This record gives sequence, C-alpha cells and structure tokens, in this order.
Amino acid sequence: MVVFLILGLSPVWGEDAAPTVVIRSFQLPVPDGTGTLPQSLKDALTNSLRQKGFAVVDGTPDHPARFEGRGVLVRENGNLILQVAVEDLPNRSVVASDMISVYEGLTAFGPINTSMAAVADRARAYWQVIQKRPLPVPPIQDALVFQSKDEGAEIFWMGHQSIGKVTDGQVTAPYYPFPSNAIWTLTIEKEGRRTKTLEVTLNPAQTEYPLPTLDKLRIEEWHFFDQGGRLLGFGAEYRRYFVPEWAFWSVEAYPFLQWRPDVATSKAVEHLDVAGSVATWLYFSADSWFRFGLQSSLGLNQTLTLNTDTPGYYFDATVIPFGVLLEWNVLGILIDNRIQVPYSLGLSTGLLSQRWLLLDGTFPMISLGAVWKW
Repeated sequence: MVVFLILGLSPVWGEDAAPTVVIRSFQLPVPDGTGTLPQSLKDALTNSLRQKGFAVVDGTPDHPARFEGRGVLVRENGNLILQVAVEDLPNRSVVASDMISVYEGLTAFGPINTSMAAVADRARAYWQVIQKRPLPVPPIQDALVFQSKDEGAEIFWMGHQSIGKVTDGQVTAPYYPFPSNAIWTLTIEKEGRRTKTLEVTLNPAQTEYPLPTLDKLRIEEWHFFDQGGRLLGFGAEYRRYFVPEWAFWSVEAYPFLQWRPDVATSKAVEHLDVAGSVATWLYFSADSWFRFGLQSSLGLNQTLTLNTDTPGYYFDATVIPFGVLLEWNVLGILIDNRIQVPYSLGLSTGLLSQRWLLLDGTFPMISLGAVWKW
C-alpha cells in the first residue's frame, strides 16, 4: 500500500535569506513491496520544509546546503516506523527530529503529516534562534567517531553501507538514530589488509570508539626449515602469494653435508638442493590455528665430491607431484611441516636412479620449520 502525501506551500517568513536544505533519500531497510512509499515520504518532508521557509537545494558545491533532512523507514508486522531528522551541517548537530509508529493504511496519513510538520516547525524555531544567537543549540545526538590506525580503510555498517574512509586516524559516521546500548555490526576493509567484522555496543555517553588494527594479508613470506635425512644443513624458501592467503609459488635452496662424524674415514660430501613449487592451502583460513594444503615441486639436486677419492660434480632432477603442507599458529608463531616423497628422474648426470626417494627406503621426507611473513 502506498500513501502519497501532498502538502501545500506558503510564503517564506521574514526578510532574511531562506536557509538551504538538501533532502536525502529515506534510508533502508525498506522491505520489498513498499513501492513508491519512501519517495512519497521524502517528497512530503521536502514540502513541509518548504512550507516553513526552507529553500530546497541539491547540496552540490554550486548549491550548498546549510541543513540536511533525512528519514529512516521500517515496515514491521503491519506497522510503519518512521524516523525523520534535520541536521545542521556546519555544527554537525541534529536540530529537529521525530519518530512515530502507525498502522499501515489510510489512517497513517494524519499522524505522518503531523510528524513532518512538527519536524519542520522545530527546524524553523532553531533557525530563528541562531539568527539572534549564532552559537548552535546542543545537538540531540552527537556524531559517532570511529578511530583507526589503518589510514585509508573504509568503514561499512547497516549491511554494507559505507560511512567513509579513515582520514587522520578517524572517520565520522553520518547521523543515524539508535536506542541506548544498541549493537552495531561494522566491517573494516583496506586493500592489502585482512577484512575484519566486529560488533560495537553504542553508549549514549560515548562518542568516540577505537577500532582494531587490521592484519596484513599474507602476500610474501619466508619459510626456514630443516629436513629429515639432510640434518647437517638448513633450508630457506621464499613464497609469493598470487591468491592472497591461499595460493603461492615459491623457490627454495637447501645446502647440506653428507658426513659421518662417528666414522674416522668418512669424507664430507657437499649438496645443494634447489626447487621451484606451486602450492595452495585447502582448508581453514590464514588466521586459524591449523591449516592443510598441497604443494607440487620440481627440484635440482647438486652434489660435490671434491674431498673424496673420486672428486666430481653431479646433478639430479626430482619431481614431487603432491607434497603435504601443515601449518600451526602457536602464540602468533607459524610452525610449518612438509611431508614429501620426491621422485628421481634418473638423469645420466646424477647419482640417483629412477625411483621414489624414501628415508631408509620406508619413510617420506618430513621437514620442520617456521614462517616469517611481512
């Protein structure tokens, strides 16, 4: 059912220039099926303010507004709940407002008209007062200020309605009527940072609310590790995410020695294994305590036997079709495990035959390391 409100016009009072006002569309939520009712209410507020001597403008730089009129419309269980407010823009204060709840139907016409007229009357009275005494009257509700260290982050509320971007450490929300101790759901977004959604309990005595700092997305990181079967060495892997927090490519190097210190005749053999990989995490988000993923790698295994009776340089190639990635987040430290079974391609330049490489012919290669992200 759509109620059309048509109010007449009357001359502007007094000799002073008419105060300018911009009328914003009535805010949602407005359920489907309300038709043209929000626009009709906006038109009714426009006409009420014109009747009281306000000049309605579009609020652009060419036609700036001193005041702003807006409304909130909710349709619930056969009732229309309407909140209307007029804000003094330079002073960021609400100077006139009214809220009514009426049964939907033709009987709603009278109360809504009365509410619109009351708001216009109070706005006119405010304007008359500040013509004589420029200091603004106390606002009905102070503006809400959200403070954040994430400069440039955008703050959303009421589903996904933007209230602005953080500038100089804060963003001021537009006026919105709320009951005492209302709980607002806010979403903070910034490129390169992890989106965060939180609930804020509003306190009528509080106007400033600090927001949590956003965590940086995992884009680049180092993985330092040690691996069974190559314990006299240490590896480093550089990872670059092409799908932030989920999929990455990487390159790694692992120098190590093959040597038996408990055998007097043992000669050290130097190795340098390098590899390139692609990987993806399959389960659980980057901020969870545990993650599981898969990694495929192509490696080059280099061997130097300069200190032996048969000095030489050899290189083998290996492929790891599917390696398992495990990650634990322990007190903010990322502990990383890899379980791999390399397959040697049996190159003629190498020392390894074509076969799966297992520790003692039985166990897969298991590494343990830590991740440093930035």
